[in-house]
Amino acid sequence: MDPARRQFLGAVPVTALAAAKHNGPHPDDASLPAPDDLSLLLSRATFGARQAEVERARMIGYAGWIEEQLAYEAIDDSAVENALHAAFPTLAMSNRQLIENSLIDANRFQALGELRAATYVRQLYSPRQLYEVMVEFWSNHFNIEHIDGPLREFKTVDDREVIRRHALGRFRDLLQASAKSVAMLYYLDNYTNVATGPNENYARELMELHTLGVDGGYSETDVKEVARILTGWSIDARLGSGTEITYLFRALSHDMGAKQALGTEFPAGHGQDEGERLLDLLAAHPSTANFIALKLARRFAGDAPQQSLVDALAATYMQSDGDIRAMLRVLFNSSEFRNSADQKLKRPAEFVASLLRVTGATTVGNFYRPLTDVLTTLGQVPYGWPAPNGYPDMMGYWISTTSVLSRWNVVFDLLEGRLAPALRVDLAALLGSAASPDAIVDQLAGRLLRRPLAEADRAQFVAVAAGNSLPQRPLPDGLRWARARDVAALMLTSPYFQYR
Repeated sequence: MDPARRQFLGAVPVTALAAAKHNGPHPDDASLPAPDDLSLLLSRATFGARQAEVERARMIGYAGWIEEQLAYEAIDDSAVENALHAAFPTLAMSNRQLIENSLIDANRFQALGELRAATYVRQLYSPRQLYEVMVEFWSNHFNIEHIDGPLREFKTVDDREVIRRHALGRFRDLLQASAKSVAMLYYLDNYTNVATGPNENYARELMELHTLGVDGGYSETDVKEVARILTGWSIDARLGSGTEITYLFRALSHDMGAKQALGTEFPAGHGQDEGERLLDLLAAHPSTANFIALKLARRFAGDAPQQSLVDALAATYMQSDGDIRAMLRVLFNSSEFRNSADQKLKRPAEFVASLLRVTGATTVGNFYRPLTDVLTTLGQVPYGWPAPNGYPDMMGYWISTTSVLSRWNVVFDLLEGRLAPALRVDLAALLGSAASPDAIVDQLAGRLLRRPLAEADRAQFVAVAAGNSLPQRPLPDGLRWARARDVAALMLTSPYFQYR
């Protein structure tokens, strides 16, 4: 830590520094004044709302914002998408084109880098914020590590044709598309699943992680039978000009015998159709409804969501045939959601995205590399989790002394202009005309936190801003900027920003 920063930390009031060090209260601590319903919604259903988005939400109201975001197809994001496809040609390539492109030495990691960059840009700039949140949710649910061999290429098509296409559709369609994704077939080895030597890897993860859940009522026998049902589900990777790398059902590799899985008979003599029937069976299963309901409730309403909310979401799933929009509508309009403030810690990617969006940071040139460096340090690079279960969504995993210090350093480096030349915050725009310590604190709290402060906490922030000055007396410009930066740093590392 540099001497200037060490000196600042030594001057910070003890209670404010303790809050920053501990990254906020325990989730059952009710000491923080709760945000209003709309602020809570925007903090959970976006990657951090920009000021213009906050004003739009206030204009159309809580219910109006939910419906506008659920009808994402009507939200014009052409400016973002056109810019992305102009800058990153691999986003539109087929699996074959991506593989051929990667054989050129200079392009070996092009697809990986461009998909990561596109993910950052969409999360930071897309007006379809709830849609992008759900893209991240399903990417994590159907996790595929991005770094391994041809998955650097195959994940691009999986993202485009599976996750993004079905993120706010029906779970059954998402599941069917994932099962035939070249990336998933390769990642979980089902392309090697043949009658003469069944591979159970995908069958197990399909039930444990994608549908029923580990306690969903299936047995080891079910795993073996599901693997048999999915024999022959493979990849067509024939060499030759004009051939595509895509899903292929290999009838000669399929077990044509009778099977029984999850209490259901699968008669002999069937091929791909019995696998599709199995997927529909899994999608319609009550255990799947409960598992998806629990994961959605956990993501949006707290690490230990109320069972009443999980039950309501599971019932909606069953009644609507797995309509994701219907479940979200119930979730966001529930009393359980509205009463769940500060039950979630922002994971690293959510923290960094919200930090950049709320501060209105400019991202020019190749900001993707330093952003990847930051997220590597914090432990959550897009598509970087090495196991099929996806990044943890429980705050206990993300809280440690090292992680808190790393977040602190990211905030300070950003506000000091040291994070990267391509990532800058216009403090003057955030501060406006506020000049006295009182006004600085109120202005920054309104722009960065958007929620009421406890009187004791506000007093601590004012003390940092004032130093030896009077709280109501305007500060000279040089001191004003320095104190405003310090207050902003404390706010962005406080429980008010870290939790949501």
